[in-house]
Amino acid sequence: MADHEIVLLTFLVLFAVQFLLGRTLALINANYIARQRGTVPDALAGSVSPEEHTRSVDYALARTRFGHVSALYGAGLTLVFVLPWTCFLLSLSLVWYWGLSPISTGVAEICLFTLISMALGLPLEIYETFWLEARFGFNKTTARTFWIDKIKGLLVSAVIGIPFLYAILALIMFGGPLWWMWATLFVIAFQFLMMLLFPLIIAPLFNKFTPLPDGELKTSLEELARKCDFAARGIFVVDGSRRSGHSNAYFTGIGKSRRIVLYDTLIQQLSVPQLTAVLAHEIGHYKKKHILKSLILSSLLTLAGFYVLSLVLDWVPLYQAFAITNREDKALGLLVCMLIAGAFTFWVGPLFHKLSRHYEYQADRYAFEQVAPASVPVVAPASVPVVAPASVPVVAPASVPAGRDAMSSALLNLYKENLSTADPHPAYSAWHYSHPTLLERLRFLKRLARGG
Repeated sequence: MADHEIVLLTFLVLFAVQFLLGRTLALINANYIARQRGTVPDALAGSVSPEEHTRSVDYALARTRFGHVSALYGAGLTLVFVLPWTCFLLSLSLVWYWGLSPISTGVAEICLFTLISMALGLPLEIYETFWLEARFGFNKTTARTFWIDKIKGLLVSAVIGIPFLYAILALIMFGGPLWWMWATLFVIAFQFLMMLLFPLIIAPLFNKFTPLPDGELKTSLEELARKCDFAARGIFVVDGSRRSGHSNAYFTGIGKSRRIVLYDTLIQQLSVPQLTAVLAHEIGHYKKKHILKSLILSSLLTLAGFYVLSLVLDWVPLYQAFAITNREDKALGLLVCMLIAGAFTFWVGPLFHKLSRHYEYQADRYAFEQVAPASVPVVAPASVPVVAPASVPVVAPASVPAGRDAMSSALLNLYKENLSTADPHPAYSAWHYSHPTLLERLRFLKRLARGG
């Protein structure tokens, strides 16, 4: 068997293993979750009603069914794009770019592939947004907002992505034997630039960010930031409710551009102590240097990835395996490598998820240590809805079980509001989850409360 045939066969076998393993784990998890319908786990008894738990199970099962279709569709598209005749046709389709430089031709190839991929992915994205998420009350996106976001995203990608592609391809073609090292340094610098620009220029193109108004919540969060010696340019509320009922909180940017961001949905779902605990968790990631460690790890992986690329982009069997007739077409070689890389590296994902879960526990511990003394459960009738204008952030009374600390009660509220899966199958969560499950986090916080 020739080398190029081994390359193609190896990819197909690993691709099949990746697909079958992913779908098998999803089926195991679905069966495991389905058996929980109507039966609230003991750890959630008294905090979550059978109806709320069943609704979260139904949401998980609906997303699993959608995941099967999405995975099958995505696998089919990947095979179509990497099959030899497809690469050959893509090369031929760019004959009309005659007269452009090799770099411009390469950029055109990648842009053409990106546009085709986006167009082919739209049906599933539309279904997910306007049917699946809407069915469970999460979708707030109008058709107008959806298409405006797409157009904005395309324009931003073009403005940022095209110069980026030109730089990468120039380094590959003319950077000499050490191009992979220069490319790594360029990507690292580019990432830092994006971290600076994203909160100030890019994010405001899609969402409205308003300073958190004065009040109990702002005072509590500012006191926490001072206590933790966490400097930020301000606390902002983002209008996430324009698109989804899901909630989140994060901080973004570096240096003087760092800012704390709260979804308006989150503010309406949690009490002041709970929101303070959530922010303490996010600050915990910063104080424990998780972001710095992740950036270093990401940089090392980028370096390793470019080094491997430097070996295979000049390897003739790669071009023969996927029928790339022009072996000087590094852009098409790069595109093929990007498409097949997942089949060779999918097993690495669970290792990084394990590290991420370790970081989450550390951030939970930090949050508990910062807010536990001030944790005052807030009790309010769950049947009384909180109604307020979307433009005015409000702190909604949260239904918090007596005796819960702020972090645990926040996790419970977020579980109910986002219909998260409290207890997935252990094998599935170990393979896919970057965060510990709800039950795992509640048990961990309970041990901390006992002095563990």
